[in-house]
Amino acid sequence: MRFINLFTATLMTFFASQAIAESTIVVTHPAIPAPTFLDLGKTGQSIGDIRIWHFPAKADNGGDLMTDWIMTTTGIVENKKIEYRIMNAVFSFGDGTKDQITIQGIGQYSSLKEALDESAVTRRAITGGTGKFANSIGWVETMHLKDGSWKHTLYLK
Repeated sequence: MRFINLFTATLMTFFASQAIAESTIVVTHPAIPAPTFLDLGKTGQSIGDIRIWHFPAKADNGGDLMTDWIMTTTGIVENKKIEYRIMNAVFSFGDGTKDQITIQGIGQYSSLKEALDESAVTRRAITGGTGKFANSIGWVETMHLKDGSWKHTLYLK
């Protein structure tokens, strides 16, 4: 019994430590511009629609970066007026050609809006990077603030 308890405690410690970030970067930007919208599914809101954004942001260390987003509608729940959208994003630091972080995931959105509702939080995976962010993994928490601006907290391992 002691062995099982010790083994369980060791496993819990190991897995809990896997979710701890080694560093964080906070990225903010004002309200997002209107996306380029590609109506690729059925006419109107439908599976396959794509939204594309390209706009600047600021890191908490004062550095400038460019953000690029591609979001595709993958599911619709019409009676609840919600959509599921898979997203790929790249945060490009500096001149944008060397130090990048890639982000992927899916989120739930109001069918009536291009982006997350205000005060909504969504989590997505950091799936890699280049330059000083090579081999990065972790997660990002995106928050749409009440004033219309955005905050992305990147937890890097």
